[in-house]
Amino acid sequence: MRINRYLLSSLPATAAALVAALAAAQNGFAEVMVDGAALDLGGTPLAATQISLQPGIAGPSTITIFTGDDGHYLLPGTIAGRAAADINIRAVKLGYEHVDTLRSITDTGDGNQRLTLTAVMRRSANQAGVAPASAWLKDLSLADQAQVVMACVGCHQLPAPEVRRYANLIADLPGDAAANRAAAWPMIVNYMNFLSAEEFSRGNPHNPSPEPDRVYSGGQAEVNGALLARTLTGRMDYVAGYDYGAPLAVNEHTVIREFEVARPNAIREAVMMGTPPRLWAADVSSNRIVSIDVATGVTTDFEVPTELAMGPHTLVPGENALWVAAFFNGYIARLDIPTGKWQTWQLHTNSGGEAGVHDLTFGPEHQLLADYRGRIWYSDIVNNAVGFFDPASGEMGTYPIPEIEGRPGSGASVYGIVMTSDRKHIWFSQLGIASFGSFNTETLKFEQREVLDNLKAGPRRLAITEDDILYVPLYGAGQLIAYDTKARRTIAVHDLPDRASAPYAVTWDPLRKVVWIPTSNANAIYRFDPATKDFSVLPLPREGAFLRMLQVHPQTGLLVTSYANIVETVHGPRMALIIDPGDQDVLAGTMPTRHTAINGN
Repeated sequence: MRINRYLLSSLPATAAALVAALAAAQNGFAEVMVDGAALDLGGTPLAATQISLQPGIAGPSTITIFTGDDGHYLLPGTIAGRAAADINIRAVKLGYEHVDTLRSITDTGDGNQRLTLTAVMRRSANQAGVAPASAWLKDLSLADQAQVVMACVGCHQLPAPEVRRYANLIADLPGDAAANRAAAWPMIVNYMNFLSAEEFSRGNPHNPSPEPDRVYSGGQAEVNGALLARTLTGRMDYVAGYDYGAPLAVNEHTVIREFEVARPNAIREAVMMGTPPRLWAADVSSNRIVSIDVATGVTTDFEVPTELAMGPHTLVPGENALWVAAFFNGYIARLDIPTGKWQTWQLHTNSGGEAGVHDLTFGPEHQLLADYRGRIWYSDIVNNAVGFFDPASGEMGTYPIPEIEGRPGSGASVYGIVMTSDRKHIWFSQLGIASFGSFNTETLKFEQREVLDNLKAGPRRLAITEDDILYVPLYGAGQLIAYDTKARRTIAVHDLPDRASAPYAVTWDPLRKVVWIPTSNANAIYRFDPATKDFSVLPLPREGAFLRMLQVHPQTGLLVTSYANIVETVHGPRMALIIDPGDQDVLAGTMPTRHTAINGN
């Protein structure tokens, strides 16, 4: 069995064990080592080219690696269970198209084979199929970019491939092009609202359908139809001139492993937990959590035992436990990983109404964090409130967030929530009215409120550091706020390399001391270094890579995320991902030897 020597020599023991486990299931009678290069038509090596292939019969569905500075690549491990003649690659590089693959198979002398696959690439001005959806928005004003992202990029990318096909049909109609767009796009917005109403009423048939100004809807058909008619013009099978806007955060050791879940599903979020590590993915279209064996790829369903539909939505790791928040009916669930046993709580507001649980409080390691009384706090997106519950006593309560003068209260949707190191303060974001603020869990009073000038800025899921520096992603504005929660002041506002990328969340990396920013519209993860104020880009290997949450696995430093297109009928990939950024030599010797127990878990 050949394992990439770099990985085994530089990873800490726990990470090396995981890499070995990922490759172990590929053992077989005959194994194939895969290497090769990416070259242009003139034979010039092409660095940082994505090379994707299906591995053996077990483990990930797809593995993606990158060529080094010399244009060469080496697949970590070997492939078993597949003949060398049946193995193919897909090469992707911005500004190029993959036109041919040169093959060479040699016998290694030990009963195994070496397969060399050379990708021949040709320059192409047309970046369709390679550039992300945000590339079609790059020439819009920042105001239009923000409005499009806030109106449409809640369930899927825009313009996704199916949206572009619809735009092409409109462009091909005879007659007045502007009039055709003005008639066609409001119908799509109405259709989106129909899907939204269907999705968000299925959890409880007695619930009213969501209003058009809610987070997951198409909005007002006339308003957003006109927006799309104005911004999505002409045929959309060609785009040129897109640039990542920052250096790539990849090298020849970067590995992206994708794990597919059988459809139908609406995989929303994923984390990695347990010994040995397993992926845990939330299927919001059902009451199940899907567990994925990273070595074999075998999935196991864990049904959340609730009387009403739950729709698992948000996953937060705890101490040997997975905490789950729901789309429907105010549930929170806890799965004890070693035993597989569930606990569930159904939360309600002070008046007895249904709580709309969205996120649960966590700290720098993105693990569940309760206050000193053992209360877990959450953001109530339905009632625009912060709430708490005590798992031990069952006590619960909610505190509606005060309205901001001059801001439309009906549009306020509290979203992300984190807890400071003193475990006495929570910080929350409000997506609909561009605000974030704090709540004191001892005095039970709201304290700081920060109001952004841009109503379409869209602060979403937050992260906090050990020093209580808050990071706020601005989904609509395409920016990152660094905020000192102790001094109560904004440190800086950073423009992302792609302002139409729709940064859905931020994750503090306590190992690397950087911020990871998963995006919904750019098929990419950004890496921000607070020390240098520099961004870099980790491009993902497929279109429709709609990201929501990202976990830094505390034992290995690997990144864990998912392609999270919802609702179930939305096109796009639905997978869980494990990403080795290829910098494990930097982490060697920095891995934690133990974890502090978290109160409330």
